[in-house]
Amino acid sequence: MFVHHVSLTEKEIMMTRRLCFTFLTGLLFIAVAHGQTGGNEFENSGKLFNSGGFIRGGFYYDINNHQDTRPPFSSGFSDVCLKLEASKNNNFKAYSDIRFRYGAEFNNSVNAINIREAYAGFSFSAFKITAGQEIIKWGRTDFTNTISKLNPQNYILRSPDREDMDMGNILVSATWYHSGKFDFQAVYIPFYRPSILIIDPVPLPKGVEIEQLKSIVTDKKLSGYGLRANIHLNKIDFGITWFDGYDPTPGIKLKEFNMDMSGTIPLFSAKLKVTPYKIKVAGIDFESVISQFGLRGEVAYSAPYLDYKINEWVPLPEIKWAAGVEWNPGNWRFLVEYSGKYIPDFTPLGVEPLIGTEPRPDEIAKLIINPEFNIPEYFRLQTESFNRLYNYQDERACHSAGIKIERESGYGRIIPSSFVMYNFTSRDFLFIPEIRLKPFDGVTVTIGAEIYSGKKGSLYDIINDFMESIYAGLRIDF
Repeated sequence: MFVHHVSLTEKEIMMTRRLCFTFLTGLLFIAVAHGQTGGNEFENSGKLFNSGGFIRGGFYYDINNHQDTRPPFSSGFSDVCLKLEASKNNNFKAYSDIRFRYGAEFNNSVNAINIREAYAGFSFSAFKITAGQEIIKWGRTDFTNTISKLNPQNYILRSPDREDMDMGNILVSATWYHSGKFDFQAVYIPFYRPSILIIDPVPLPKGVEIEQLKSIVTDKKLSGYGLRANIHLNKIDFGITWFDGYDPTPGIKLKEFNMDMSGTIPLFSAKLKVTPYKIKVAGIDFESVISQFGLRGEVAYSAPYLDYKINEWVPLPEIKWAAGVEWNPGNWRFLVEYSGKYIPDFTPLGVEPLIGTEPRPDEIAKLIINPEFNIPEYFRLQTESFNRLYNYQDERACHSAGIKIERESGYGRIIPSSFVMYNFTSRDFLFIPEIRLKPFDGVTVTIGAEIYSGKKGSLYDIINDFMESIYAGLRIDF
């Protein structure tokens, strides 16, 4: 969901708080009432009800904060999560994951209820049908997913739990299971819900504005569908996937451009717009076990419907792949993964991105001396250049690798881990050292850091000023 920061009156704030309090109190009352029957589980005549959730608090310390006017903790939050599940004889199922967050993210206030998932389903014979807000992830690799396009993600969510970035989508899913060796799933997505881009907190250049999308777009025909077949053989599983719809990660479009030539130095203004684009994706993946090693891999081809040569927000067709190995000797866990992409129709761009660089009016003044210089086209190419940068399409080929090392000690009470991801092409580098402590059952203390770096002008070089941080969180499950 996109977070829009607006000014509310005191009356509106009080009303929002009352609604949130009433809503959460009602849900907690239901959960406690059922939980009293037998912990968090209630069963009677084939009916089953489970309730649970967590309460969590956390802080993010901004490593690169050098401003006296801004607090050192860019984000601080309090989360309440309530999960409810009801079923009957394995024929009917209802599930919900509802979150309430209060606090600050990137020095902006947050006070919102988020229905992460809420769906109902039923099964009959060899069929299963679900409908509602649901998270469905396709593909098998751990760090880079080349196939899954059904759900958006919040790339800037401040949370020690990485899976919290996954966002649910309104959809209908039907699955057919055949003899334990084959299953087929079809998913229809009637509306468009965009991801929250990692560049949302980036300060825009002077004179540049960006128009965001609504949290869910329901007034335009932006539907899509996906098909997936799974084949289960001895010690190896295969998947074949097709997606036809709008990519959950939208592009940036140059909506309007103006230039004021009345002064000694030309002044420009530009309006950008977050814009969806339709794609088709075909992919295959596999998962297998050989001795003590788990092997995973996937490859996909994606192509847009619109012409990327004249629509700057549309990416180029590309072939992406990823392959990983998992090894779990004793209390250790090792994950190693390589990923890459190749762009068959690659053409280089010779302009700097509009976002992430400070405009140079003096340089632009030199360019416009040329009577053949097309100013609007120049800024359109700058916008295209940023989209290429964001999608890692500024080179014909791109290669990256990641490794995660984790160890359980103290009977699972102490879990240190280290994650490194490096892009050999852009030289973007991400390092996440973390330690999780579980002093009691249901209690988790997390301490870690996110370190970003990259060559000048790369994506991680642009975002490291606000994403690089030290974080800590305390979570109690119930």
